[in-house]
Amino acid sequence: MDFVAVLDQVIALLHQRGRVTYRTLQLQFTLDDEQLAALKDELLYSQPHVIDDAGRGLVWTGDPDTTPAATTAPAETPERAPLAYTPPYLAEKILTSRSALEGERKQVTVLFADLKGSMELLADRDPEEARQLLDPVLERLMAAVHRYEGTVNQVMGDGIMALFGAPLAHEDHAVRACYAALAMQETMRRYSAEVRRAHGVEVQIRVGLHSGEVVVRAIGNDLHMDYSAIGQTTHLAARMEQLATPGSIRLTAETLRLAEGLIQVTALGPVPVKGLPEPVEVCELVGASTVRRRLQASAVRGLTRFVGRDTEFAALGQARARAGAGHGQVVAVVGEAGVGKSRLVYEFIRSYHTQGWRVLESASVSYGKATPYFPVIDLLKRYCHVDDGDDVRTIRAKVTGQVLTLDETLQETLPALLALLDAVPDDSPFLHLDPSQRRQRTLDTLKRVLLRESQAQPVLLVFEDLHWIDSETQALLDSLLESLPTAPLLLLVNYRPEYQHGWGSKTSYTQLRLDPLPPASVDALLQALLGDAPSLAPLTPLLIERTEGNPFFLEESVRTLVETGVLAGTPGAYIGWYTPSRGYRCRPRCRPFWRRALTACPRRRSGCCKRLQWLAPRCPSRCSRPLPSCPRRHCTAAWRTSRWQSFSMRRACSPSRNTPSSMP
Repeated sequence: MDFVAVLDQVIALLHQRGRVTYRTLQLQFTLDDEQLAALKDELLYSQPHVIDDAGRGLVWTGDPDTTPAATTAPAETPERAPLAYTPPYLAEKILTSRSALEGERKQVTVLFADLKGSMELLADRDPEEARQLLDPVLERLMAAVHRYEGTVNQVMGDGIMALFGAPLAHEDHAVRACYAALAMQETMRRYSAEVRRAHGVEVQIRVGLHSGEVVVRAIGNDLHMDYSAIGQTTHLAARMEQLATPGSIRLTAETLRLAEGLIQVTALGPVPVKGLPEPVEVCELVGASTVRRRLQASAVRGLTRFVGRDTEFAALGQARARAGAGHGQVVAVVGEAGVGKSRLVYEFIRSYHTQGWRVLESASVSYGKATPYFPVIDLLKRYCHVDDGDDVRTIRAKVTGQVLTLDETLQETLPALLALLDAVPDDSPFLHLDPSQRRQRTLDTLKRVLLRESQAQPVLLVFEDLHWIDSETQALLDSLLESLPTAPLLLLVNYRPEYQHGWGSKTSYTQLRLDPLPPASVDALLQALLGDAPSLAPLTPLLIERTEGNPFFLEESVRTLVETGVLAGTPGAYIGWYTPSRGYRCRPRCRPFWRRALTACPRRRSGCCKRLQWLAPRCPSRCSRPLPSCPRRHCTAAWRTSRWQSFSMRRACSPSRNTPSSMP
């Protein structure tokens, strides 16, 4: 809702009730002090029947039948509902799971973006010309949000408010929001160049981000979402936008913490924020890092000791030996989130087993399912050494050089490869093929290049996170497996159990199931993480019990204990300040995992599911109790549906000072 719409509603409220306090206006319309002051000034100036009541509120002095003075010209078109600008596939996801989403407490990242100086930019233009300038801005902002599966909750005249992580839960909501903000600035730079040439004006936006919690109250048929912010969630995001200079992005330390290692920022230090007693740490988002996955970000900081996977590691070595002998293999590493699938692949790639092999790596991402060939394009860029900043001519030269150096007979494959990188010449016959022909030509080209590369030297082809794979990349892998038995190629993939494929009957297929670490390995990992100080004695068994051998949750729990002061010292040499009287809370990174599991249960409103719903955002010490049984096994079905059957109440907990006193 923009400022003028709020103004009209306040006038109607005054006309109806006669008087209203300033505090009521702040609560009703979520106004900060600055916005309230602007609203008061406008009303006292434009409405002769409105007066100030000794600083306490506003009073309507006219007759009840007096018509309020108009503040705006009649709107030419009604405000569009979110359904009108939300892509169908996102709308279907939200509406399908609406009943499960309402009433949920969500960990989210809030994004505000607006056109800086819009009043000055549009002041001297007629309404039609102004809309021609403004509408493309809003369209580009919303497209960036939807690209990363965020939800545009409000369109406010010259800007938008968007949520990532609600109503659809995403474990990487902060990263998605940051990438969307960067995409906004990139597309606005291109649009600004067009406007500058056509109209001689500069168009710039500013963006603000903050991460926190909201409670989703209700979701309408038009996708309008009513929610309540927890604490300063939306207020701080709006303040970050107001602090941003044109063309920049500001974010809080909370958002940075959740996206750490995956983005590049410039620290601006503590900044006073109106309405808050203490300054807030603010950063400027300047770009995405070259790292796209959390394991890579962790590797930069330094990985913990690799333990407990000797059997699986040996199986990978055996598959490599068979593939090196010309009997191609596909090995699938399967396990729940956090058990160490990517770490196993990482260690194998960097071991002696891959000496003399050509290693080609790529991974699907959570927001890339709707983008054809998303991991393939990343793989092709790595293979041809294409950088993000390369122009079309450079891309063509690199791809041509790489492919023809491999084999000059691959000349005919170049158009399809260049098309994947948006670098194919405009006069190429490839562009005139019908879509089905282009698709088949692309799949044949990729398969041909990979098999030819394996003839030059054995190839280890890695595709990670297949549970987020797009359909075209899936088609490539299915096609590649048909030719795999006679090629010196090892296809190494990993995925969560919800992913399905048709490779199980292939003789070249091997599945490695990763379970949580056994007790001996957990002890070894904790020894490396914590050390052996006597003060850690009461904490160590508690961590083992609560995380149940999940390495990711062990590391995150230790990290939280350090941040909250329960542990002091350096990695591997901590001392503990833990006392059993403290409660427990989930680390923010772990909370979306709860949401996904709970949303899948069809009986979540009754019986045991109510208790699960209550526990998820709080994770008190009662989490150590076993899961309550469900007579119809709906909870068990929910865990399996979301592939979190091994994720129990005891996971992802860490000490906190706030423990609820009772449980429904």
